[in-house]
Amino acid sequence: MAASDHRRVLVVDDDANFLKVCLTVLRRVGFEVEGVEDANEALKRIEGTRYDCVVSDLQMPDMTGLRLLESARRVDPDVPMVLMTGAPSIESAIDAIDLGVRKYLQKPFDVDVFVNTVTSVASRRTTSGERAVQSPRLDRALEGLWMAFQPIVEFSQKRPLAYEALMRTNAPDVKGPGEMLQLAESTGRIHELGRRVRQQIAGVLDNFMPEADIFVNLHPADLEDSELYDLKSPLTRHARKVVLEITERASVNHDAQLTERIMALRGVGYRIAVDDLGAGYSGLTTLALVQPEFVKIDGALVRNIDSSSVNQLIVTAVCDLSRELNVRVVAECIETHKELATLRALGVDLMQGYLFAKPTPQFVQIDFTKFESQPTGQQP
Repeated sequence: MAASDHRRVLVVDDDANFLKVCLTVLRRVGFEVEGVEDANEALKRIEGTRYDCVVSDLQMPDMTGLRLLESARRVDPDVPMVLMTGAPSIESAIDAIDLGVRKYLQKPFDVDVFVNTVTSVASRRTTSGERAVQSPRLDRALEGLWMAFQPIVEFSQKRPLAYEALMRTNAPDVKGPGEMLQLAESTGRIHELGRRVRQQIAGVLDNFMPEADIFVNLHPADLEDSELYDLKSPLTRHARKVVLEITERASVNHDAQLTERIMALRGVGYRIAVDDLGAGYSGLTTLALVQPEFVKIDGALVRNIDSSSVNQLIVTAVCDLSRELNVRVVAECIETHKELATLRALGVDLMQGYLFAKPTPQFVQIDFTKFESQPTGQQP
């Protein structure tokens, strides 16, 4: 069987001759290929067809490749993308990364490089046969779904301010929440998973409501689910106690619509947190669009922060900006007393991590006496 495995690719380039070459090359190795010279026409094709890969030129007269890919994300958030350009720049490369572009090719490129790139990117898209295998695995994961809760500590007050709800499953062939998300994405069932998670959380809160708030993670695609905004949905009745966590990727995928969606969620009663701040390039954009009540610093900045002056400077800057914006900062993934001491010295008060407690089905309390007389953190 050909390396392409009959995958469908859309190529978009306003240079008719270059487009013809791309189509010829990809057809020779077995791809089902469509080509268009007009970005608006390409968007219409994407709205009506499921592609395993979209390959687009960066500079086109009617719409830039970045704008096309941004619009395509709203139609199909997970479609793999390749961007081509004869005039690369740092800015366009960063924008491409923010949009989740899998590969960024500089023209002119070698034919083998082009074929290998498209083959690699398109192969990540799940086929119907693969979905037939993966869907029952997701069914089993959903049958065994349960929620664990990890405290978010307000250290100055020696109490849990909130608990983050984290999905877990008893299914033996699904390795944790990451694989569960992958299965839901590849089978087109991400809304179903999100609804089941929110239903589970609501069921827990129906039986026992802690004094602390509850942080609930949202997949970027959840923002497109009308059930999230439905006043009759299970979690809505607890909205005043719930903080919804969105990632930087959400601002990339939804952009112009994000502000309206956030306003709608606040209208229901939810508060908002931006998760993984510092994990990508769009953090400041996300803060501006979302204006959250909380930001969560990415764990990569927290790990070994006691020995990283650069990470200390970044966290200090985040704290200073958040203070000006009246946003509360949460540092997550704290595992050592030295990390804790350094973060306290930097002015972080809200903390989360295995140092305090692992996720459990219960709303655990924290023994703060074990954090007394610990090492002093280093400031930059």
